[in-house]
Amino acid sequence: MSAAWAMVRHRFASFAGTFVAVALGVAVLAASATLQLSSKPQAPARYDAAPLLVLPPETGTNDYGEPERPNWTPSEATDLAGKLTSLPGVTAAVPDPSFYIQRLIDGKATGDPQASRINGHAWSSAALGGYQLAAGRPPTKAGEVAAAGTTPGERIEVLTARGPETWTVTGTVIDNGHHAGFFVADSVAFARASGVPLIGLTLTGDDGWVAAAARALIGPAGVVLAGADRDQLEPGSVSRIRWIGAQLLIVLVALGAFATVFVVSSTCALSAAQRRRELGLLRAVGATPGQVRRMMYAETTLIALFAGVIGAPIGALFAPLLADPMVETGLEPPGFAATWQPLALAGAVLVGLFAALAGVVVAARRASRISPLDALRESAADPRPMPPSRWVTGIASAAAGGALLAVMPSLSNASKTTAGLGAAMLLITAAALLSPVLIVPIVRLLAAPWRNSATGMLVREGTLTGVRRVASTAAPVLATVGLTVLLTGMIATIEVASGIDEAAEYPVANLLVPLNTPGLSEAAVATQSGTSRLPTRVQVTVPTTTRGYDGAGLTGPESSPVGPAGGVGERPGSEAGAGAVLHADTAGELGVAAGATIALRFADGTRAELPVLAVDPNAEAPIVLPRALVRAHDPDALTDMVVLNGPATEAAGAESLPVATYVQREVDDEGRLVDLFLWAMISLSAGYTGIAVGNTLLMAVAARRAELRVLRLAGATRRQILGVLAAESLLAVGVGAVLGAAVAAISLLGIRAAVESELGQAVTLVIPWTAAAAVTTGCALIALVAAAVPTLHRPTGP
Repeated sequence: MSAAWAMVRHRFASFAGTFVAVALGVAVLAASATLQLSSKPQAPARYDAAPLLVLPPETGTNDYGEPERPNWTPSEATDLAGKLTSLPGVTAAVPDPSFYIQRLIDGKATGDPQASRINGHAWSSAALGGYQLAAGRPPTKAGEVAAAGTTPGERIEVLTARGPETWTVTGTVIDNGHHAGFFVADSVAFARASGVPLIGLTLTGDDGWVAAAARALIGPAGVVLAGADRDQLEPGSVSRIRWIGAQLLIVLVALGAFATVFVVSSTCALSAAQRRRELGLLRAVGATPGQVRRMMYAETTLIALFAGVIGAPIGALFAPLLADPMVETGLEPPGFAATWQPLALAGAVLVGLFAALAGVVVAARRASRISPLDALRESAADPRPMPPSRWVTGIASAAAGGALLAVMPSLSNASKTTAGLGAAMLLITAAALLSPVLIVPIVRLLAAPWRNSATGMLVREGTLTGVRRVASTAAPVLATVGLTVLLTGMIATIEVASGIDEAAEYPVANLLVPLNTPGLSEAAVATQSGTSRLPTRVQVTVPTTTRGYDGAGLTGPESSPVGPAGGVGERPGSEAGAGAVLHADTAGELGVAAGATIALRFADGTRAELPVLAVDPNAEAPIVLPRALVRAHDPDALTDMVVLNGPATEAAGAESLPVATYVQREVDDEGRLVDLFLWAMISLSAGYTGIAVGNTLLMAVAARRAELRVLRLAGATRRQILGVLAAESLLAVGVGAVLGAAVAAISLLGIRAAVESELGQAVTLVIPWTAAAAVTTGCALIALVAAAVPTLHRPTGP
């Protein structure tokens, strides 16, 4: 360790690339981990005064991995709440039905569309959030509402699942700084909501004792949440925002760790090559191969720990600055703030250390094989730049990448994108491994215009002599340009193909779609000439299992409801004359066929047995039901869109769009987050590429001081030497850019062929040369600075 410490102290400049790479990696890791650990689920503020919350039991998980909990019917919830109220220490047990509502101002829906899905509440549930009236009285009948920011007696326009309505404000709610929503009479909330998903308890007794008593009372009929467990009730729309943000942070962490390994590996490899005589001397005076390896590990450990101590606080300081941009871009929910997370800093330092050690493994192994005789050798030419192992690995990678591109059109749709990325990565790896061979013809081609000048000759021959040095500079440029062109081109090409594919699904010219709302109301749909489907969620029970499925209500001859709703918010439990059509996959999972009977539990909690009318492999949804039946049991459901077969009728919360415009909007909305992820990756990759290129050139130029003195003795001026170094640097960057762009273009051609075979029509290939030029220009500027700094800093005189 003492020898390693002496090396680090006296030759710190040669470790600068490793230091900067690890420091940047640790800073990225620390900031990402701080943001991730700060992003914790939170129970909605409207339950702040309810220490205990009771939910229906789970029946499985949905497609997002979230617990599936069928709602209670109003009568089930009311009965259970009555039992819970009888427990000592419980002041109230309040069912909390929620329904969709948005306020209309000048005919336009306002507020957050997703949050509005659960914006309507029963007045009794105001106690769960500690909400009180500042003025007026509670609502007691249909058409009355209490809300914050309103005045008693005021008439307001609202939009619900039924359509636009005008309500009278009876009370002004004090919302305690949170959006409390709209409160209506309990009977109205029960009638408008699709069942009851929760019962909240307000207490005077000990939380723990009451929770245990509640669990003993209800048994398997419900789940009692207390303390931090209440955070499970964070709305799904908010949880998905956190999930999206987490994916970006995970990508940044993984990319930061990988790039750190990559830069440290290339830096240590070049350093070991330049230190052959030094390491040979150590071997000559008795150092064993194991001691050489341990010395390099110790050097890297010292540099990594020093860099980690610097990088971790920088990341922690930057994390709060990133919180607001993440909220603004939809990667974190409103109100998110980064907090002090010491565990994140410690973890970042450790990960940075392990990444650095992983990067030095190969270089340390090679260094340990240096012979003592290397101390007596001095050669300007690179010794054997292409060992047999590099040949074999490079050719195998190229063959595997080419084979993947060849078979890609025959793969399943789900596998094509993965195969395309895999093929590109293999080809990039092959190009990097074979670059010492590929560099020679490319250098001769690029340098041909200046072959008759003295500077051109020096640049060409110096580059061809130092193939390993050029390959070390070109490799990170190759990878970055290749990935930039590949990813941006692939996404742009797929977006074009997605637009073609999605537009083909609509054989009409126009659609009626939501306008700043989560869906279309029944009134908006009823006035249109066209077709639509009403989405819902149902639980299907067969003798051995219960599963949740997406359902769709379609208009058909058997769509009329069976009878009027019975009781307050109650709906029929038997649906004589109605039936279900199952998708073939659904029927296979349930093990049923046409003519069988299935037991359904609807969104409102009611149960019914329905016959299976047919099994259709082209069904609109896993379970297709009459629209009126879905509406009867899911009064809060909203329609996604109407496929118009005539002129659109104006409706609140809706707009008519040409199919092409709608498809482009959908593609753009999906592409926004993809582009954000993409440019975050490209920016971080470009940063590491700059470090790798700059460090490689700094080390290379510093090691060529003797060569530069010879040029001065031969009569070259400082300006001419700078010109030679600049030209060599630009040539190395150009080689990497050419190889990267070529590999990416080949991969994109294969991806386009696969997409065309899937769609059965031609697709435009999009190659983002602008992005490639921007990355290449950035690398070139860094290379020029890195080549010039050592020359300007140190005298090159004889």
